[in-house]
Amino acid sequence: SSLVVFPLSTNTPYAMSGSVEEPHEQPKNNWSTCSLVQINAVYRHGTRYPMESDYIKMQRTLHELQTAYNSTLPQWLQTYAFSYPQSVSELLAPAGEVEMEGLGRRARMLADRYSLPSRYSPYAFVFEHTHDISLRFFDNCPKYKAWVRYSTNMTIQTKAFEETSRALAMVAQLRDAGLHLPPSASFQWSQLMAVYDACAYVCNLPLRSSLFQPSIPIDYYECGPGFAISVAIAAPLLADMLATMTATDHPGSAAIAYFRFAHAETVLPLACLLGMCSSTSPLVASWTEAQIHHRQFKVSRLSPFASNLAFHVYKCGKNDEKRVKFLANEVEVDMPFCHEKGYCTLDDLQQHFYTAVAFDFQNECKL
Repeated sequence: SSLVVFPLSTNTPYAMSGSVEEPHEQPKNNWSTCSLVQINAVYRHGTRYPMESDYIKMQRTLHELQTAYNSTLPQWLQTYAFSYPQSVSELLAPAGEVEMEGLGRRARMLADRYSLPSRYSPYAFVFEHTHDISLRFFDNCPKYKAWVRYSTNMTIQTKAFEETSRALAMVAQLRDAGLHLPPSASFQWSQLMAVYDACAYVCNLPLRSSLFQPSIPIDYYECGPGFAISVAIAAPLLADMLATMTATDHPGSAAIAYFRFAHAETVLPLACLLGMCSSTSPLVASWTEAQIHHRQFKVSRLSPFASNLAFHVYKCGKNDEKRVKFLANEVEVDMPFCHEKGYCTLDDLQQHFYTAVAFDFQNECKL
């Protein structure tokens, strides 16, 4: 059966995000002589509870609805209360624990298949998290923060979207069909977004079927191809991944696995830098339904909860040729520039991403 995709942007559960690319039925090349020598990956955290500021907005909206329109609300919503307190804001939810456990288990199964060591060693298994500069580049680039994070362009596009007929229709649909509010009810875009956030964290809310993806352009500009620098600043991370993969040319000195844990603000720019977000025209509020549907930059697929980007390095044949597989959300994705061979070598990656490797982060980020 086909997978039902719930387009909840970065709040999409991993299992509901769909595949970035359909898996190949048959390998394009003979990999029978290959053995895995390294897993080099970036993982986003699994499903978490909402940010505290979002939780407060959700509670406020719920209180307003139950106070002003209790008699007209769907029966289940008249007495509804969130199942988690404000104190757990931003912590990993049970569903997120399941997602991360699943990722770890499947990585272990892959390693076991190739008889990689299972005993932990800080030299064999490297773990990095968001305090590392290479993973938190968006907070360490003054130019990015000035040109993008605090840019008026995003605000203009977001406000413009709220006034489009599509946005007004979404508000009306949720107000009438989802919440059963009277025609005179004051229901605004900000309240729709609070409901949207609530449904993103509680997968079984009946309102879910009444919601559509807002498709506002914030992520496109802040973490995607809307601004060149939003993607370019992921270069140090990609350079580090390439360098640690190249270290496998010296057996005994390279780690077996690099596990980096970060946020959507890390995963999305890296995905775009790797060529997964090409866009021929900027995402703006005036886009039609067809343009929105066919866009390549779909956050719910690129960076759902527990999203991951990984390089698997293999040595193959008598000459121990190094081949690299690239996977997005555990599905192998072709690198077009390696298409003729059907696989990439480390040299292919170094040459193709030369600009990223040479990116001068400190200089490029100066105001």
